[in-house]
Amino acid sequence: MNPLFLEERKFPRILLAVGGGFFLIMGIILTLTNPNSTKYEKFATEELVRYAKENICPAKSSNLEEAIKSQVCNLIVDTGKNKIPQLIASNTKRNNYLLLSLYTTNLYIYQFETIAVFNNFYVINAQKLHE
Repeated sequence: MNPLFLEERKFPRILLAVGGGFFLIMGIILTLTNPNSTKYEKFATEELVRYAKENICPAKSSNLEEAIKSQVCNLIVDTGKNKIPQLIASNTKRNNYLLLSLYTTNLYIYQFETIAVFNNFYVINAQKLHE
């Protein structure tokens, strides 16, 4: 038997073993770092508060009425901050795929889709449902 032939057959097996080991380790890491619903609720609350303060609450002009509306809006957001996680929890569906999760949150006017992987969240879609 040709010794070169044996050497040629070992290389694909080693490559297959290394590649398989890599995918196994990555699968374990992904599974262990798939964030839970509580972490999502915290993330979504922070994002919703930030969005409201940056996009909804700022005064649109420098008159007194707009300034008051802006302050009231910020006060409402700050006061309701403790209730937002409950709102998110009751309006979110989690699809757990073991390696990652897909969260769909329907907040009346908007729907958000978020991927959770490696202990992080990535909003992949935000769409306005009603005008």
